[in-house]
Amino acid sequence: VLLPLSRSGASSALVYWPTMSGMAGKVRRATESEEFDLANYDQARCDELAKGAFSEAFPLANMVRLSFVVGGGKLVRQKYTDDLPKIFMGSLTAIGYQEDSAAAVELGSGGKFKYQHDTGKNLKFVHVFPHCTGPSAGAAGEEGAGEDEEEEAAQTPEEILMRCDADDFKELVADQLPTYGQKKRLLELLKARIAKLEEIEGKMTSLQQLSAEEQALFDDVGVEEIKEKAKAVSSELQAMADEGRLTGGEKSALLEQLEGRLELALSEQKKAEAEGKQKRAQQMGQQAETIRKTMSTVKDCSPIGLPPLRHGNEIAKLHVKLVEIGKIEKEKKGNYSMAELTRIGERPEIEEAIGVLKERSRGWLEADEVFQERLQACIQKARAAAKKPAASGGGYGGGGGSRPTSSWSTVAGSGRAPKAKAGGASTRNAFSALG
Repeated sequence: VLLPLSRSGASSALVYWPTMSGMAGKVRRATESEEFDLANYDQARCDELAKGAFSEAFPLANMVRLSFVVGGGKLVRQKYTDDLPKIFMGSLTAIGYQEDSAAAVELGSGGKFKYQHDTGKNLKFVHVFPHCTGPSAGAAGEEGAGEDEEEEAAQTPEEILMRCDADDFKELVADQLPTYGQKKRLLELLKARIAKLEEIEGKMTSLQQLSAEEQALFDDVGVEEIKEKAKAVSSELQAMADEGRLTGGEKSALLEQLEGRLELALSEQKKAEAEGKQKRAQQMGQQAETIRKTMSTVKDCSPIGLPPLRHGNEIAKLHVKLVEIGKIEKEKKGNYSMAELTRIGERPEIEEAIGVLKERSRGWLEADEVFQERLQACIQKARAAAKKPAASGGGYGGGGGSRPTSSWSTVAGSGRAPKAKAGGASTRNAFSALG
C-alpha cells in the first residue's frame, strides 16, 4: 500500500516506508533520537537494514540520532560478532553515507555516521544521522509554515559545542579540539556564557525587561548544562597539564598563568591569616601547594609538536607546483613553450585551491597565530620537497595525495570549490584535492 510522505498527499511524494515491517520499519517511523539493537545481525541483514531504512530521506524538520548497538562487554559480547561494527558501517557506506566523527544532531550532518565505544554503558554504538527533508517537510504547510520558513543558518563551532548533548560534547571536544589552547579557548567561551546567563537571570528576578537577544540566549541552552560542560573541560585541561601534553607556546603561557595564580593564592593566604580566618588561610595554602605541584610538572615536561594540517599533504604538493611555476617564469623570462604557458596558466586555479584547503584545515577555536605556525611548517615542507630532484615520471601529477585521518576540520557542511576535470598527463587538477 502506498501512503503519502506528508499530509499534503502529493502523489509525487508517495513512498513505501510507512508500511515497512521489521527493524527497517521501526527505524523509518522514528521521529526523535532512538536506540536499536543489532544483536545477531550478519552482512545480509545489515545490507537490508541500511537500504530499507536509509535509502530515502526522513520526512523530519529536525535531525535525529539513531543509535545502533553493535557490540559490548562480556555480558553481551556473545550476541555480536567482532566484525559487526565494520560490517554495518560498510553497509551504510554502500548506500552513500559517510563516516564523520564530528557528526552531531543538526541538519548539516545528514547522511553521516560515527562509531562510539561508550565505556560508561560498556556498549559499542554506530550513530546514524539520516538525510532529512528539513523544515519545509511534514505538516508545515497546514500548521503554520511561517514558523519554519526561516532557513536554519549554518552553526559555528561555538554554537555546536554549546547546543550539543553531553555525549556529543565529549566526542567533539576529543575529536575537534586536540590541543590545550583550543580547550582553553572553549572554557573561556563557556564561562562567558555562564556569566551572561546569570546576568539575565538576575534581570528576570528583578522583573527587568529582556532584550530580544537576551531572550533568545535564555531560551537556547540552560546555565546548568553549560556549567557541566565547563566542569568537564576544566578537568580535561588539568589532566593535559598533569600529563605534560603541551606545546612550547602552551607551556610558557600556562607557567605564566600559574605564577599569577600562585601569587594571588599566597596573597589571599597572608590576608586571611592577618584577619584570623584560619579556615580560609588553610584553603589558600592548600591551593598554593596544588599550584606549585602543577608548575613543577609543567616545567619538567618536554613540549609536544602541533598537529599537522588536515590537508597538509595536498597543500604542500600544490605549493611545490607554484614553486616550479616560479622557476619557469624566472629562468625563461617570457620565452615560454606551449607546455610552459599551460603550466603558468594553472597558477590562479592552484592558488584558489590552496586557499580552500587552508580554510578546511583550520581547527575549531584555533588561534590565528597557531594556525599560521602549522601552515608555515607545511610550506617549509613543500619548499624542502621542491629542492629535491624530481622523481622519474614527471614530478607531482595529481596534487591530491592521501587524505590524513586527522580530526582537524571545519564545521560539517562548509562550502566546496568546484572540482577540475580529471585528465591524463594534464596538471590542471588543483581541485582534485578537494573531493
